[in-house]
Amino acid sequence: MSSIRAGRQTSRQRLLDCAICFFRAKGYSATGIDEIVKACGITKGSLYYHFESKESLAFAAIDQIHDYFRTHIFSLITDVEHPGTKEFGAFNKAIEEFFLSHPDGCLIANLCLEIGVTNALFAKQIASYFSDWRACYFSVFTSVHAPAVATMLAEDALAIIQGCILMHRINGDLAPLQRQHRTLVDLLSPKIR
Repeated sequence: MSSIRAGRQTSRQRLLDCAICFFRAKGYSATGIDEIVKACGITKGSLYYHFESKESLAFAAIDQIHDYFRTHIFSLITDVEHPGTKEFGAFNKAIEEFFLSHPDGCLIANLCLEIGVTNALFAKQIASYFSDWRACYFSVFTSVHAPAVATMLAEDALAIIQGCILMHRINGDLAPLQRQHRTLVDLLSPKIR
């Protein structure tokens, strides 16, 4: 019985991983259920056993990416009481490594660009993901800046980094992201006047 459950979980995970690749590379609208099941080597019935619709598959894809970031990237900041330069450097490096191995960009940002912010379908999940990312920046910046300044810096950092990730998708060059990460780390150093 447990091998049947394991097989079902494996099929579900395979579907999810495949859908994430398609959604990231082609977009949500341009990705069809038929190509997902064909790439996974399963039937539509198998897909609908695990996910009731393309929308529920996309919800699960967003959740999986968000969970990955919470566990492997955001936690580098959130699991530390007073994150500083060392933790911020590790956080930035983890982001670089993730997007180096995922050159099609940020699935969640791509979805946001594709469907727009007025579309309520995925809006709450998208907002939650970016809120968690911004909170990491805020946590780091509050170590040396007043809360109002840290808020502004966190918002700017998220916008700048997402822009670099988009440009990496366009031109395949990670150098702008690496430069901006160094610039953000410099914001933690006290300025000599």
